[in-house]
Amino acid sequence: MQQNLVLHLLNQSFSNQLQIKVKYQSKDKLTEVYGFVSEFINNQVRLKSTDKIYLISIEQIKNIS
Repeated sequence: MQQNLVLHLLNQSFSNQLQIKVKYQSKDKLTEVYGFVSEFINNQVRLKSTDKIYLISIEQIKNIS
């Protein structure tokens, strides 16, 4: 997924408080998280799920739906 599209979808989720599913590369595995974008920090996004807060590097994101 292209970087500018990733940023666009993250911004839409943040602005409209829409829940999204993010697939990102974590070490040697693909991880899937459902949550809301709560904050952008440098080149990372903070995603709040029901039970945890994730800090994900934007470069690691492979897909958003």
